Amino acid sequence: MDDLGVFDLVTGLPVHVFVTHLVVVLLPLAVVTLILVVAFPGLRQNYRYPAVGLAIIGAVSAIVAEQSGEALEARVGVAEEHSEWGEMLPPVAVALAVLSVIWLIVTRMSSSRGKIVAAVIGGVVIIVGIVAVVITVLAGHSGADATWGDRVGETDIAVVEPAEEATVSEVPMEEPADAAVDASVLSLDTVALNDSEASCWTVINGNVYDLTDWISSHPGGASRILGLCGIDGTSQFEGQHGGSASAEGTLEGYLLGSIGDPAP
Repeated sequence: MDDLGVFDLVTGLPVHVFVTHLVVVLLPLAVVTLILVVAFPGLRQNYRYPAVGLAIIGAVSAIVAEQSGEALEARVGVAEEHSEWGEMLPPVAVALAVLSVIWLIVTRMSSSRGKIVAAVIGGVVIIVGIVAVVITVLAGHSGADATWGDRVGETDIAVVEPAEEATVSEVPMEEPADAAVDASVLSLDTVALNDSEASCWTVINGNVYDLTDWISSHPGGASRILGLCGIDGTSQFEGQHGGSASAEGTLEGYLLGSIGDPAP
């Protein structure tokens, strides 16, 4: 799964990351411009062609965003809400582009009938444009929430007050399950103790990984990582990312050791 086609990666980064920014700028800009040229006839002479051009480019960028989103999902997992809104946007954006072209053609008609038809189509363009903007905002927000929501939502937890200097009598006799482990061989029982968001260990292909810091960073959402905590997550990982050099490279950064019976 190193190469998923033209919509996958550019300069080693997901195409989706780049093109989504294009969509969230171009489509709203196209809609605002179309509303202005439809509502104010005095602006049409100079701005109707740029407005329609923006709508066409916006539709193309929405299609590329949807295709590149599928490629990104194959690598990092599915952000379901973002995916649903993303799939809804291209048909609406294409409809907006087609209607704007029809409107442009009709506005060139000088007859009274042509003016009536242009006004009707212009009204439809405005309605479809508003729908396109709403879907664009919801798709962008859900994508940002899937990527950053868990991380920034827990900011207050990340603020740690300075600990008071402990005396010898205050030092606990037993280390907690999520304490740092130096041993390179870990047991399944130890992994099972680290089964929460505070300390999330998992086993993949015979190795133990501490995914605690990856929970809030996972593009596919925190729930997919939380489902691996304290268990052997090999089948889940292989089912989603099997053969992905990118996913395996990320995983290696969280390696603790191998699974087995630690030396006494």
